Amino acid sequence: MRRPFPLVLLLSFVPAFAFAVFAQEPPRQQPPGVPGQPPQTPQQPRPNTEMPQNPRIGPEHRRLAMFLGAWEEKVNYPNESEKDGTGRWFARPALGLFVMMNYEGEGPQGRYRAVGMLTWDHEEQNYRLWWFDDAGGVGEYRGAFSNEGTLALEHRGKVEGRDFRERITYTRSSPTELKTKIEQAWGGGEFRTYLDAVATRTGDAPPPGQQPGQPPRRPMPERPPN
Repeated sequence: MRRPFPLVLLLSFVPAFAFAVFAQEPPRQQPPGVPGQPPQTPQQPRPNTEMPQNPRIGPEHRRLAMFLGAWEEKVNYPNESEKDGTGRWFARPALGLFVMMNYEGEGPQGRYRAVGMLTWDHEEQNYRLWWFDDAGGVGEYRGAFSNEGTLALEHRGKVEGRDFRERITYTRSSPTELKTKIEQAWGGGEFRTYLDAVATRTGDAPPPGQQPGQPPRRPMPERPPN
């Protein structure tokens, strides 16, 4: 089995701390408000899902904001005896023109770690993804949006001397749900589904330099047929 080039993309869980209970509780202070009206509940901060400002940014770059944030996903491998896996990943903007991804997961082949860079190439007029994994794999993908929430990218290369193709399709189901489908083909064969994943957005990505706790990894693709 060989590890895949692609992505699909991490959070740390913070344990709750118990506080001591005192016999006499001090009077609670009410938040300021308008006399005669109940105090207003403070609004929760909205998640940051926008690309930073940059003079060179265009609508093609802004479409990539759908990836931003921290995500947890459930993964299904149709061709594996153990079909379930898990993943956690986060994506943050870089220079307003790129999306940097960090992925960790766990599946039938064990733990997996990878980083990716996604952007719009103005010269080529397509989207490009570079993917680097912990097995030394390097993948380069190109593609386009087929509609407002679906981005398909394809990689062509060789594995163990055999022609290999891989297609990744990202579908934004809602602001908090992102589906990933990875298909693979050997030689001139047809694409076969390697995995399907559903990721749920859990918050903003951690700031640069801050790594999440110990997240999980995705397995590798099948070997070419004999």
